[in-house]
Amino acid sequence: MAAGPGDLILEPNEQVILATRPLFLWEPLVLIEVVLGVLTLYFVGIGNATLVGLGLVSFVLLTIWIVVRWIPWSAKWFVLTDRRLISRWGVFNKNQSALLLDRVQDASLARPFPLSLIRDYGVLRLESAGMHSEERITEGLHELAMTRATAFYRALNDAQTPGR
Repeated sequence: MAAGPGDLILEPNEQVILATRPLFLWEPLVLIEVVLGVLTLYFVGIGNATLVGLGLVSFVLLTIWIVVRWIPWSAKWFVLTDRRLISRWGVFNKNQSALLLDRVQDASLARPFPLSLIRDYGVLRLESAGMHSEERITEGLHELAMTRATAFYRALNDAQTPGR
């Protein structure tokens, strides 16, 4: 069984099958950050105050931007259990929305190129049964843009047809 976020609210005896997150390409941003830092140190060495100031300002602004984008990303999860599909998000105001597997009528997977080549990114589209399905859709469980999408889609199909 997979591990999800620590503060996930599960039902008694409910097991997490797979947990994943949205795509966040932080590696190129950190690489740019390192290059900015090295260039700034180089400009300090040659004594160009204007370029040192520009490098420092760029470094600080990019660092702030990365942190501001990373904080909400780190709190967003898509979790598949043996009973439900759960979406969890929020840093201070934590939210959790769940859709019973029995209510999922249709699931389709779109893998847009070239992002699908990065961490198996894809968009899982769900249609659900029931009178309040439109309300659930607005809570974030209609389209799940996530990493490990193929594995999540397969696990969802397996969970919907137990004993297969």
